[in-house]
Amino acid sequence: MSTFRFPLEKVLELRKHQEQAAALRLAEAQREAERARRALDALEELRRQGRDRLAQAHGAGGLAGHLQNLRYLVDRLGQLVADANAVTRAADERVSAMLAELSVALQERRIIDRLRERSLDEWRAEQARAEQKLMDDVAGERHERNAANQAREVSEPL
Repeated sequence: MSTFRFPLEKVLELRKHQEQAAALRLAEAQREAERARRALDALEELRRQGRDRLAQAHGAGGLAGHLQNLRYLVDRLGQLVADANAVTRAADERVSAMLAELSVALQERRIIDRLRERSLDEWRAEQARAEQKLMDDVAGERHERNAANQAREVSEPL
């Protein structure tokens, strides 16, 4: 009995490798997006604290220079938050792109997997047919031998 050999095995291995690489890139993109979100959250919290301090200083009648410095700090934090928002959006877009890439790689691997399964099923069916033919041939030969032996026994009196 021969062993099964899938002609596209190397393609299947390549597809598996591409799928794994895409999964790794997706994981890295997700980690980067999470870092960007944490940085954004931290900057938003700093900006909120700065606004609170500005409001407190303004309500307490703080010095104009102090208020101006706080206003500058809050404005600068606002710019940093806007930049962090852009970085977070870009990271989320990268995650979406990597997810789409993984989806394509997964689909391509599944196609080759299905081809392999179909090929394996055909091979098994062919093996079963060959085995059945062999069994039929053996049974036919045995029947012929038994018939010949019976004919000989009938023709040869004891």
